[in-house]
Amino acid sequence: SQQNAAVQNEYAAKRIELYNQKAVAKGNVVLMQDGGRATADYAKFNSKSKSGVLTGNVIADRDDAHIVCNEFIVHNENDLSAVGGAMITKGGKSLSSDRVDYYKAREFAETIGGWARLTDSDGSVLNAAKIDYNMAQGVANAYGGVDIRSDARSLTASADSAVYKTDNSGYVELIGNAKATQNGNSVAGDKLRLTNTNVAIADGNVDIIYIPEKQPALPGKEKQGADDKALA
Repeated sequence: SQQNAAVQNEYAAKRIELYNQKAVAKGNVVLMQDGGRATADYAKFNSKSKSGVLTGNVIADRDDAHIVCNEFIVHNENDLSAVGGAMITKGGKSLSSDRVDYYKAREFAETIGGWARLTDSDGSVLNAAKIDYNMAQGVANAYGGVDIRSDARSLTASADSAVYKTDNSGYVELIGNAKATQNGNSVAGDKLRLTNTNVAIADGNVDIIYIPEKQPALPGKEKQGADDKALA
């Protein structure tokens, strides 16, 4: 029948109940729709409205976005929410929080909850109370207690808020009580812009601590010093 064909195309599970274009699947659920694929322990789905809820060990892939969470809410074919240990990975960057709402048409994600984390492919981490991320434009805005750590660049930074331009020629702009430390050198100000070329531009109440690098001894310097001591 047409309904059974729809079930075979959209679900693979141990148990499926179908009624009025709605389905309930339990146990090793696999949901496939519009090129996307999701697995979970339990699912409810309405094939007419293309809305539903998947719960338990959810892993979903749609377009080039990879989603991991405990509960996956599909509001419609474009808008979804990942809840409980949520992480959305796209373009080599991962956005994590208690809940992440994602709007496919705009390629826009925002976190809901008391914490948020944006992780880059090089292991750099930006923590804040809230992050919204325009993936189409490659711009993330972070709010509240911003903390940045990059082992690859030996860099730590903090501010009240930040704007992160994520492409290869991008930058991080720290706003309010901004401070950055790299290799023992630090710069602070009302606003800081850190570029990918390790250039810092500070504005307002600027405070800089710079530790000069030790220069190698000139050739023959040590020998001359030893000769001077011998003649003393």
